[in-house]
Amino acid sequence: MNRMVVETVTTTSDTTELDELLWRTLWQSLGFHRNIRREFVVEGKEIALIVKLNGHVAGGLVAVWTGDTEIELRHLAVASNAQGKGLGRTLLAELLRIASSRKCHKVRTIARNTSTGFFRKLGFQTVHGQAPEHPVFIKHGITFEIMEIIVEPCH
Repeated sequence: MNRMVVETVTTTSDTTELDELLWRTLWQSLGFHRNIRREFVVEGKEIALIVKLNGHVAGGLVAVWTGDTEIELRHLAVASNAQGKGLGRTLLAELLRIASSRKCHKVRTIARNTSTGFFRKLGFQTVHGQAPEHPVFIKHGITFEIMEIIVEPCH
């Protein structure tokens, strides 16, 4: 039986595992170096979550408070051998729970064209704005879309 647990990243070990997962899943095949996440930094207080499956980190996300009432989801990844089991959905649900409990009004993300369907299924909508472009991503057929979801307040 698969036991799924979502946790806030609090230890150096969890941070290292999250960074490794993000690199392997999002950036390694594009030729980016291992510490690339440190170059994709946005100012604000970071939220880092992991999901463990049977005690092992199988998914994670990094988000940043970009204002008092807005969070930007920066990175979301699930290990290839754990995809299709609801881990990404579970991580996003926890981020939205945190956002709602802290009076956040919306969560925004710059989604890859390969993940917009996932975000739409969970209620995100495309918003106007100029999404960034990067030659390495374009070379691999990856484009971006700015998406957001309005957060419902806790009752």
